Formats: sequence, structure tokens, C-alpha cells
Amino acid sequence: MNGLFDCAGGNGFIYRLNPSVKILLAFAAGMAAFAVRSISGALFIASLTVAAAALSGLGRKALSMALLLVKISALLFVIQLLCVQSGSALISVGPVRVTDEGRRFSLLMAAKLIAASLPLMLALSATKRGDLANSLVQNCRLPYRYAFALTATLKFIPTLAAEMAQVMEAQRARGVDFEVRNPIKKAALIAPLCLPLLLSCVRKIENSAVAAQLRGFELRRRDSGYKSYAIGIKEAAATAVSAVTLSVALLL
Repeated sequence: MNGLFDCAGGNGFIYRLNPSVKILLAFAAGMAAFAVRSISGALFIASLTVAAAALSGLGRKALSMALLLVKISALLFVIQLLCVQSGSALISVGPVRVTDEGRRFSLLMAAKLIAASLPLMLALSATKRGDLANSLVQNCRLPYRYAFALTATLKFIPTLAAEMAQVMEAQRARGVDFEVRNPIKKAALIAPLCLPLLLSCVRKIENSAVAAQLRGFELRRRDSGYKSYAIGIKEAAATAVSAVTLSVALLL
């Protein structure tokens, strides 16, 4: 996950969109993905997202993100499959009962999760955090402290994931085996690692707050940025194309 959401920069269409418009379109795609009523509608949104990413030079990153989401959705699929009991039974072994309605609903929710998350993940990976904060301040009139808090949170997510991986590697070196199939036992092994991770997060937040104050964070105004984030023809075109494609997805 470390590096998956980092913006390396590029000249593709997605990179050149206004950061605020880009994020708002990604949120709109996510809302449409949760509103669709069919698996084909959700897959349509996900497929168009990957295609748009490929045209902007983000195809490999889009596939990596899709694979990550498939792994997460697989867990959601299993949970939903076992929880939904309505419909005709396909498999019935003791207390375990799998139904056709449970299978359909589980596939739909997994597809919705992928289709809703992928646009936002790609938009964030194609946007520099500083540009996003400044654009939210200039274009959306959001107070800078809230824009800074949002971008700082996004910055810490991959950092915490990397630190968690390091802590787990250290525990493996001490003989702890995290590759257990029992989810309850695995959760019991990971739970004690959350406290040191939380303490590390608090220290990083404190250091970031001190650094922001030393750089004159409280003196920053809406016009303090050195770049201008215009909204023009390409943003209007992207909005129009997104509206049409999302409408089609809702009709599928």
C-alpha cells in the first residue's frame, strides 16, 4: 500500500483536472455506485474508471488498486453470504446456509464497494496533497485549517499502513505467525499492535502541528497560495461525460 496513493505527477487528462472538481467527480461516482441496483451497473462504473485511468497513464496503478479492493471485497462477500438467509437454499450444512438471494446480494455489495472506492482512490493518487488543499480553499471557500486537516489525514493513511507492516515484520522475526486461518485468532494477534501504532500516530500528529505553527499556519489566508486553480473547459467536459456515464450506469 505504501506508494500506491503517492502522486508521481504526469501529463494525463486526470492529472490536469482541477483538484476540487476531480475529487467532487470521484465522490459523485462513488455515490452513483452505491445507488445502482445491478451488478452490471457497478461493474460499468469500475470499468470506465480503469479505462479513464489507462488513458491518463494510470492503468497499472488502477489495476493494483482494483486488486486490493477485490481482496477486501472478498471478505465482505463471505460475511454477507453467510448473513443473508432469505431466498432458496443453495448449500445447507448444519448452521451454515447459503442462499441464492444471499449470493446475489453479496456479489452486488462487493461490486458496489469496488466501483465506489476506485474513483476516489485514483483521484487522490493523481492529485498532490498541497494542490488539493489550496484548491479546496480557493475554489470551494473551505477554511484552510479544515483543508489542511483533510490532506494531513490522507497523508497519514499510507504512513500508518507502512508502520503497521514494519511492526508485523518485527513480530514475525520474534516468532509470531500472523498467517493463521482463524480470523478470531488473527485479530487477537493484531490487536496488541494497535497501541504502539496509536502512540506513534499521536507523536507524528504533534510533530506536524508544531511544524505547521512554525511555518505560520495561523497566518495563512485564502489568497496566500502561489498557484491559481482555474475551472475551465476541460473540467466542464469531464463533468458532462461523467454525468452521462453515471446516468447510464443507474439505468443498467
